[in-house]
Amino acid sequence: MSTFTSSTLQGPFVRIPAALFFLAKVVAGSLLITVAAQIAIPFWPVPMTLQTSALMAIALLASPSVAVGSVIAYIIEGALGLPVFSDFSSGISVLLGTTGGYIIGFIPMVHIISSLKHKGDSLVYRFGICLLGIAMPYIMGVSYLSLFVGGAAAIQLGFIPFIIKIPAAILFSIFGVDVVKAVRAK
Repeated sequence: MSTFTSSTLQGPFVRIPAALFFLAKVVAGSLLITVAAQIAIPFWPVPMTLQTSALMAIALLASPSVAVGSVIAYIIEGALGLPVFSDFSSGISVLLGTTGGYIIGFIPMVHIISSLKHKGDSLVYRFGICLLGIAMPYIMGVSYLSLFVGGAAAIQLGFIPFIIKIPAAILFSIFGVDVVKAVRAK
């Protein structure tokens, strides 16, 4: 039987400091985001990566601090040159480029979802908080993209092609989390 205190996680064979356990969860989250960013599903007019689904799943499963920490770690890893962004890209240029606003928008996205998830558990409620959360990368991304291509073009290029994908990504995340929770319960 494991016990958790504010300073350690104890088990029958191991005693892990809580900070180290937190760090391990953050690194695992950033790794999941990285792997999901590389998986593209053919979709029209642009392929859909599993990144937003992974972000929502992390937010639905983890605490707000772990979810936000995972995204910040992911962004720092990419900024430092690790090939974590989609298509194995990296560097400050990605964050300052046309997709930078979307990536930074992941931070409020996971915070909103993770902070609100305990207030309800129905499919409709979880869909709603994921929809609210996923609005953040699109608001920030389209706003930042408009600096490069103008407002109308930013909406046309950076939001319209994804409208159909958003509900699919949300449902994929919710059902994926349900499977994880069911496996954990056994």
